[in-house]
Amino acid sequence: MTDNEKNIRHFGLVGRKLDYSFSKAYFQQEYHNIYPSTAHYENYELQSADEILPLAKEQQLDGLNVTIPFKEEVLPFLDFLSDEAMSIGAVNTLKFRHLNSGIFAEGFNTDATGFAKSVKPYLSEHSNALVLGTGGAAKAVAYVLLKHGVSVTYVSRDKKGDDIINYEDLDEHIVELNTLIVNATPLGTLGFGGEVEIPYNGITPDHFCFDLVYNPLETYFIKESAKRGARVKNGLEMLHRQAEESWRIWNS
Repeated sequence: MTDNEKNIRHFGLVGRKLDYSFSKAYFQQEYHNIYPSTAHYENYELQSADEILPLAKEQQLDGLNVTIPFKEEVLPFLDFLSDEAMSIGAVNTLKFRHLNSGIFAEGFNTDATGFAKSVKPYLSEHSNALVLGTGGAAKAVAYVLLKHGVSVTYVSRDKKGDDIINYEDLDEHIVELNTLIVNATPLGTLGFGGEVEIPYNGITPDHFCFDLVYNPLETYFIKESAKRGARVKNGLEMLHRQAEESWRIWNS
């Protein structure tokens, strides 16, 4: 191994299905322009969260981004959680230290940072939000909204609670009252299958509809919301902002 090879740092994205992800291309394009030949980024498709740390050890990884379905499942295997990650209950960025005694794994949530920077100009106009989904990404979204004084109701296929309603209970009146709607599910993602099905006739020009999905850039959710005059935004800027925060963490 040459000295140059020894100095290359290794990062990647881990999830169960990664064909849709722009993360690898983004890191290679953006960061290799700034730090040529010093970083390498790969996709790693795994079947379970308990494979993540052995992978990091075997590949001598410096850090990983984490996506569906491991953002919550990986928590029991980590040695440290940032305050934000602990409050959210999910991580999407891992930083590794390789010690003589083994690997030390730290977890962070940059989804929250990316989402906050992407929606900040719009938050003051809304007081009630529907967050579609209850997974790790949805928790990061809700964390940001609640910090900015926006009331959150989750919409779920199979959960119910004081702040969770089922899709079948979602009607036009509820949609109309919640002028901020965030799709925090993978529905609408290219190759994933399925679309966001909500009572779109409840959406008005007062609505702001945000889709964490960025591939395709215009999902069914975005198109149907825009048809009714809502302001819309996809998740591409959020992807970029959370990636920048991940890089900052890996280099801190």
